[in-house]
Amino acid sequence: MRSAWPQQNSVSVKSSTKEGITLDEIFAPGGILQRQLSNYEYRSSQRVMAETVLDAIQNEYPLCVEAGTGTGKTLAYLIPALFSQKRVIVSTATKNLQDQLFFKDIPFIREYLFPDLAVTYMKGRQNYLCLWKFHEQSRQEEVFEGAQGERKALSEWVEKTETGDRSELHWVGDDSLLWRRLDARSETCTGQKCSYFNQCYVTRMRQRALQSDLIVVNHALFFANLALESDEIGRVLPDFSVLILDEAHEVEDIAANHFGKQISSYQIEEFCRDFRKVFFDSSEFARRIDEVQDRSAAFFNSFPGLEKRDSLSFYRRPNGSVVDLRTEVLEQFQRFESSLLTLYHSLERQTRSAEADPLVRRLEQVLATLKEVFNLQDSDNVYWFEKRARGVFLHVTPIDIAPILQEKLFSRADTTIFTSATLATDNNFEYFKERLGIPEPREIILAGEFDYSEQSILYIPRSFPEPRSAHYLPRALREIEEILNITQGHAFLLFTSFAQMDRVYKALSERVSFPLFRQGEMPKNRLLQVFKETPHAVLCATSSFWQGVDVQGEALRVVIIDKLPFLVPTEPLVAARINRLEKEGRNSFLRYSVPEAIITLKQGLGRLIRSRQDRGILAVFDSRLRTRSYGQFFLRSLPNCPLTDNMEDLKKFFR
Repeated sequence: MRSAWPQQNSVSVKSSTKEGITLDEIFAPGGILQRQLSNYEYRSSQRVMAETVLDAIQNEYPLCVEAGTGTGKTLAYLIPALFSQKRVIVSTATKNLQDQLFFKDIPFIREYLFPDLAVTYMKGRQNYLCLWKFHEQSRQEEVFEGAQGERKALSEWVEKTETGDRSELHWVGDDSLLWRRLDARSETCTGQKCSYFNQCYVTRMRQRALQSDLIVVNHALFFANLALESDEIGRVLPDFSVLILDEAHEVEDIAANHFGKQISSYQIEEFCRDFRKVFFDSSEFARRIDEVQDRSAAFFNSFPGLEKRDSLSFYRRPNGSVVDLRTEVLEQFQRFESSLLTLYHSLERQTRSAEADPLVRRLEQVLATLKEVFNLQDSDNVYWFEKRARGVFLHVTPIDIAPILQEKLFSRADTTIFTSATLATDNNFEYFKERLGIPEPREIILAGEFDYSEQSILYIPRSFPEPRSAHYLPRALREIEEILNITQGHAFLLFTSFAQMDRVYKALSERVSFPLFRQGEMPKNRLLQVFKETPHAVLCATSSFWQGVDVQGEALRVVIIDKLPFLVPTEPLVAARINRLEKEGRNSFLRYSVPEAIITLKQGLGRLIRSRQDRGILAVFDSRLRTRSYGQFFLRSLPNCPLTDNMEDLKKFFR
């Protein structure tokens, strides 16, 4: 079959430094970085990391680097990677780091080191406008129903945009229904058959990538592309030689999500709507799609009405045993699948327009996914479902991604580099290497450039009610109030659950006079900005603020964490991983639950010290760090700062 994209013959590229500059001339004391970057100070750890990265690329071995906050790791991997003259992909977990690389670090590298550097910033297809939808489909009035002002604004933007990237449109929200109707997602794409193929923003982005030395992506896009091995339309990444995974502590869960399968009632509803738009004048297909929609509703409605994720009622228990499905679910599945097959065979017999091809492809994907969802024999996956609002989502997720990464990634990249401020647990990489199956990497732990012994103090009460105790919340509130009075606000309160966050927020609003904010009251970036600009502010937040958040200076003086962030053991994937370790005769608590909690705790506490001028308190209201034997694993993994259980020490620290 002819590929939908231009093919690439080689992954070698030809970026070169100005006047043959060496790595040592860049990173040495008094070198280019120190001369050209304002407020830059020589960092020995950055230089070591750069030399190690270059050696890994030249000798083609995998590398794990934990680089503490302040190392300057982005330049420490970007610059030596470009010396390789191979195509490099850098993948990050957060948009903030992606933006930092593209808009801050890369312009500097171009100006002073690699003037001819060709770079492409790539996002998922849903971030780009589909020109066919905009020019052709948008003639249907319902597309811009109630949004005529947006039609005019989009028309003006299309005339001048080079990228078609929605981030240029500040008025388009993350949940914009209008944008979803017009984006370039692969399931609605006709590839080379499209009359706008050559002008297409996704086509042009991929063509730029084929000519680039460096491509900047995020983990979701990268692993989605690895999983789309046979889908030439869906894939946008070219081949590469060097892969750098920053924020690599996120890789396991993101990869598992993308190498798994998911289907939802919403997807079927959207498919039926799109189908009717294309075959609006066919009475035969109208009957067929009505039948699909009716049987889909009956199928998804046959699942138990549970409020949260569940694997006990669906296909497989966490211990691996197969559950007898309710007769009703199986019967409704067979009727639903039959209606989809009838529709598919009807389409196969028809002469179709190019516009109908994506519908056929989507139908094939739905049938293939349903087949996997009901494959009860594969013990390498966990099968589960969840209900959100009125939607039902069915999932198949691989329990262990190590063999998948061996086949899809490690066997094809010359060098893969994993880096983060939080990869090691108990000062080694054993847990991280095992989870990803990294073959014989070199390992290096680089201390950050900050002096935690002088800049911070760690407060852990010696005796504190267990998190489930009725006495926990009253004690926590007293301690929080006392610490906030010491720091005069300027605090992050990080919680392991929304319920606990809400309880503390409501209670504190009646007890403290400091400005109090709560996650969810406004978009994350806006909330963070308001926090920074508001004197004495206190922010209550959950998981999304435990990492990727940077607040320097006086705005943040204390990070308080309510309890050790252990994974919820009843979550289907967590339960399946625990069960697998136990069946192998290994202690799942020490081999999985504790290391995961250590990495998350390190991320949360890492919000505090972001520059050499920052000072503050780290507080964890969980005496298990002192009373349980596993607490020592946590303490050995945390920053080297004074440990206290005395409020007077906190007062002295701030004097």
